[in-house]
Amino acid sequence: MPSNSKQPSTDESKMAARDFERPSRRVFLGTVGSGVALGAAGCLGGGSESGTTVTVGYQPFGTPYWSELVVKHGELAEKYMPEGYETEWQSALQGTVIGNRMISGENQIGYNGDMPTLIALAQDDKPIAKTALSQWSYGQQCNAVILSSQVADQFSSVADLDGAAIGATSGACSHRALLKIEEEEGISINMQDLDINTILAQVSSGDIDGGIMWEPNPTMAVVQRENAEFFLTTARYGDSDTGSITMTDEFIEEHPDAAAGFMKGELEAKNIMKNDPDQAIDLIKQEADLEEYDPETCRHTLYEEITPGVTRSTFVTDLRRCEPARRHLQEVAAEFLVNQGTIDSIPGDDRYKYGPLDTAVEELQQEADWDPLHTEIPYDPPAEASIPK
Repeated sequence: MPSNSKQPSTDESKMAARDFERPSRRVFLGTVGSGVALGAAGCLGGGSESGTTVTVGYQPFGTPYWSELVVKHGELAEKYMPEGYETEWQSALQGTVIGNRMISGENQIGYNGDMPTLIALAQDDKPIAKTALSQWSYGQQCNAVILSSQVADQFSSVADLDGAAIGATSGACSHRALLKIEEEEGISINMQDLDINTILAQVSSGDIDGGIMWEPNPTMAVVQRENAEFFLTTARYGDSDTGSITMTDEFIEEHPDAAAGFMKGELEAKNIMKNDPDQAIDLIKQEADLEEYDPETCRHTLYEEITPGVTRSTFVTDLRRCEPARRHLQEVAAEFLVNQGTIDSIPGDDRYKYGPLDTAVEELQQEADWDPLHTEIPYDPPAEASIPK
């Protein structure tokens, strides 16, 4: 099994983003050639002295998936997986890269956003299933518009975004959110198709009016660099964003105890993030890629409200207990990808496998002194969700 965890280049990220536009269920395969051989598919690593290595694809530059960092640095997967199993973590800038690795067999588990998750479920080269949520919010983690401090005083209402030059990454959750704003407001935004680093740089310089990105990038610009202002989130439309955990069917079926053990680690990570923010931030900041992000930036992006009355992050794991996330993933986002021609049809119920999660919950209810089940969350969008100027 390949063990290279080198962060993809910006060019790789751009290539992955473009692949969202291809009208095929084989959409991921356009980037498989970047260092991944399909002939290697199908097996876990077995070269370590301790036994079996499970490789996990993760995105450190995506707050919706930061439970991954609590699992990783808290060594929570190893705590619960059977003896002889260990994890290897491979980072990526975008979810399509993780999807490619899962198809090739290089990753057995992946943390991903809504779009790459659905594309992974829809492709038919290697069965991949969604097993859990990594996070959910009403548009607070992937759907925030920021404005450059150099022009922010020129915008007093959402209508002022008509014709504005706003950076977004094509095919990402933020791209869909931008289109949602246009649809709801009857405006036409001058979208600039850029990667995250370029958006941040051009917002800082004032070369573009603003950007719509996934966290922690907007908070980096607003809170840490102080060169931008929060302007809008899609909470006002009852719009959601999610992070997902996917596993290959092969891993679930051939290593059920390891799959359930990993989910127990994920549930403990959620408990830490919900009840012990200091420990959560300490673990998140152990990620070397986040060295430039101040602890306060990390804390803000998870816990501080930007839209009054709207929770920044909800640490829920079971999609079945979160109706707005289920509606968003299985209806809104899936229909968007079908309409875009990216996938042929909405992935069926067979692409959602809750066995590892259900086993994990059942065992933790007997073992842990905390409740692994989140309360059920109904679809109840905020009545008024505007960011004060």
